[in-house]
Amino acid sequence: MKHGLALGIALPMLASHVAAMRVDHAPRPAVENQVKERFVPAPVGRQRLDGLLGQRLRVSLEQSLLRTPVDELLSCYRGQPAAQPWAGEYAGVFLRAASWAWAYSGQAQLKGLLEQVAQGLMAAQRPDGYLGIRPDGQRWTGFDVGTHASNLAGLLTYYEATGDARALQAARRIGDLLTAAFGRGEGQRDLTNSSSHGEFGAALLEPACLLYRFSGEKRSLTSQLLGFSGPNPGAGLFPKLVIAGTLPEAGKVSSDELLSGLVGLLELYRLSGEGHYLRTVLAAWREVASTRLYFTGATGSGSHFRPAHVLPGEESMRVGEACATLGWLQLGWHLLRLTGEPRYGDQLERTVYNHLLAAQDPRDGAISAYAPLVGKRRSAQGLSCCAVSHPMAMALISQMVWGSLDGALAILLYAPGEVTIPVIGNGGGLEVHLTSETQFPLDGAVRLTLRPPRPARFAVLLRVPAWCHRYTATVNGSGMSGQAGSFLRLERTWQPGDSISIDMEMSLAVVPGGASYPNHVAFQRGPQVLALEASVNPQLGFIHRAAPASLVNVALADASRSLPQGWSGAQAYSIPGLAIRRSEQSRQAVDRTDLVLVPFADAREYRVWLPRPEKLPVGIAPVTAFASEFWSRAGTVEGSICDERTDTYRTTYNGTPALEDWYAVELDRPELIGRVVYRHGKVQPNGGWFSTAGGKPVIQVRRSPGASWETVAALDSYPDTSASGTPRLRDGQPFEVKLKAPVRAVAVRILGRPGGTFSSCAELAAYRR
Repeated sequence: MKHGLALGIALPMLASHVAAMRVDHAPRPAVENQVKERFVPAPVGRQRLDGLLGQRLRVSLEQSLLRTPVDELLSCYRGQPAAQPWAGEYAGVFLRAASWAWAYSGQAQLKGLLEQVAQGLMAAQRPDGYLGIRPDGQRWTGFDVGTHASNLAGLLTYYEATGDARALQAARRIGDLLTAAFGRGEGQRDLTNSSSHGEFGAALLEPACLLYRFSGEKRSLTSQLLGFSGPNPGAGLFPKLVIAGTLPEAGKVSSDELLSGLVGLLELYRLSGEGHYLRTVLAAWREVASTRLYFTGATGSGSHFRPAHVLPGEESMRVGEACATLGWLQLGWHLLRLTGEPRYGDQLERTVYNHLLAAQDPRDGAISAYAPLVGKRRSAQGLSCCAVSHPMAMALISQMVWGSLDGALAILLYAPGEVTIPVIGNGGGLEVHLTSETQFPLDGAVRLTLRPPRPARFAVLLRVPAWCHRYTATVNGSGMSGQAGSFLRLERTWQPGDSISIDMEMSLAVVPGGASYPNHVAFQRGPQVLALEASVNPQLGFIHRAAPASLVNVALADASRSLPQGWSGAQAYSIPGLAIRRSEQSRQAVDRTDLVLVPFADAREYRVWLPRPEKLPVGIAPVTAFASEFWSRAGTVEGSICDERTDTYRTTYNGTPALEDWYAVELDRPELIGRVVYRHGKVQPNGGWFSTAGGKPVIQVRRSPGASWETVAALDSYPDTSASGTPRLRDGQPFEVKLKAPVRAVAVRILGRPGGTFSSCAELAAYRR
């Protein structure tokens, strides 16, 4: 079997990834694809997006891309210490994001920054092609392969957008260097053990295919990555996906690198036409979508996939890293183009309207690396992997809204704006100007006006969202109903000025919490996940002690008037609810009150998962509930320690013993603490408890951020245990200590000596009394 970079193919030219470039002579690929794409995005330079998506694209352009500190971006290539070991990847990601954003916007200042970064990067390239940040003698260590993969992709995207031949030449030199450095020959390295994350060089596969497409030169950069030998799968990671149809070692695989590798396989499929590459990706996509995808459209916890169906949403779980969100969007975008199937449009819509927009603060463009489903959004300015990945994901939006599908005009996402789309009609090819008027997702009314250059018969395909229970499209008084999760096809002779009126119900869904939240529910309106936001519910003493009054016939009422001044969104909805009144009594009263929900993408301090009404906790609420969590060392069980649940817990097991372990909960502001309750997690034969051989575990507090820890009590109620003898402790067993005098503190922790090789903690709760 031939690998993708050793192919020579002669078929009709397909549209490049970024259509309608803003250069007179956009470069044409030297190697043509064997696979014809079904969905071709509308030319990005011939469209304008307004409304919510248009506004967020402007924020990404003006507040993120145009404020990129170019000198800081390139400083690690000028001999200055890198802020992070992977900082060399930032310049290449910026080139991709800025190239796509410039192709859409034509913004002159952005073009200047784009050229500045590209020229600075090319000037840093060594004579032998090396374009990394490692010192001499340390090449191909750390994140060096990932840096070259990023730079290769960035330079080729810049070349595709601008036609600057110097970028293609720099990319060729990187390809020559990688080909010489990696392989099975004498003195060569194993590429699969030299990746940016120490797992496999998957991130290199996509840019290697792009290099072949634009250079036409045959380099063998894929064989080690794929692990294929002839038509039969070998021992590589990707073949395992084909054989088992599941993600191998899902808790350990870097999510963004695996997703990047899957995108690379699709590029290889385009070039080769060999179906097993596509089957591999489809198996992986189904596995992620069905077992490892948060319903906000994010995947991964930290930088890795969680085990199947385990999707905890607290801040400590680092939900949906922006880099992985980019990878998931790219994967769905490529699959949509190749297959034309509406399921990929549904998933793109879910991710865009929820997790992608949630990672951006629309007020200043600051980026949240993670967006928890329970907790606070914590955004920041400055360079980071997520801060450069997010604008690249945002720039993809203009390529997934509308285009042509099998020659028909196709609408994938609903947004106001205008576009010119090439389609195939009864008289051959023609360009149709389309205007879209809508307030979506505020409501489901859309008016599309078509202006072909002449009367012509062609088809219009409208994606009927999977969440929509009722969808009708009316043309000249004749209405047609669409089926959820499919395309509604309207084929007729269209006159210039004809319009389509769409009415789609913004259906409300009550979503069960699944394995991670068995006694909870969430609400989704249309494509938007809703969240209980603290700032628009001042009547609630604790937002985690509020629940819907009923789950039967739930209806939303407009509550936009309750939004505070300066709120970034325009949507708010109320439902009848139950809430625990703030009280110091052992049992608290339940009040009836309206709960105000806002779109997850707008929320700042919030909860997506709400208790079922019959499961609403009524005991005294700890001041530490759902605060920030920390621990002495990461373990194999990673539950929350302040989620008011004893069925979730955390361990410090990492295979090695330690002299001490601790678990801490930190508040945003000082609180008066008079009582602390530690709940044990789980005893196992090799550990899970505290040994009291050197003394009982102690309770410590931190009075102000960054202050030293002070011991305020010993956990005298904890039983006497040894380092090796397995004690009899119940799962979730509580141990309480009342302080001699209340202390005002911002953090509390339990500190002790682990029994066996590790300890465990189900809850660490601090109370006022």
